[in-house]
Amino acid sequence: MDSDAAEISSLTTVIADAAQRIGSLAEHRRSDPDDPVVGRLHEIERQLTTVQRRLRDVGRALD
Repeated sequence: MDSDAAEISSLTTVIADAAQRIGSLAEHRRSDPDDPVVGRLHEIERQLTTVQRRLRDVGRALD
């Protein structure tokens, strides 16, 4: 069970990093108000944040 919790923790960290990087990219691209990618990047960031929360909940359930 400990290896499962460690794997969930590792995945949570990776997802959190990806969400942060995508959010930063979206903010960088925000300088162009007509950039259609910004909204999509923010949506992906939100989805990854949700995944991060769910993984954290799973990790707590494994403790």
